Amino acid sequence: MMFLVGRGERIVPVGPPEPQHCPRCGEVTDFQPRLRYQYGSFDMLFGFTYGKRYELACPQCGHGWRLDTRTMERSLGRVPIPFRLRFGLLVLAGLMALLAAAWAFRHNG
Repeated sequence: MMFLVGRGERIVPVGPPEPQHCPRCGEVTDFQPRLRYQYGSFDMLFGFTYGKRYELACPQCGHGWRLDTRTMERSLGRVPIPFRLRFGLLVLAGLMALLAAAWAFRHNG
């Protein structure tokens, strides 16, 4: 039996671009509000996220600012991270507990 374990990073746009002056590029560009998060996964189904942050970033150089997480999530209504990456580790723990309880019931009953 083979299990796949991995990690990665995703950047998800979360709103319309906003014109801002970029101090690094020296131009006014459309800064993109986005969510950047890192994730780990076990067997491609069960995952967890870490390092989640909202930011307003320049599309050319990546320079930008962090945005307040609570304010952004309140304005979005829902977090744009897939269910399997947000709660996958809890689902795996629940499945393992169910299997352990079934095994214990079968061997003690």
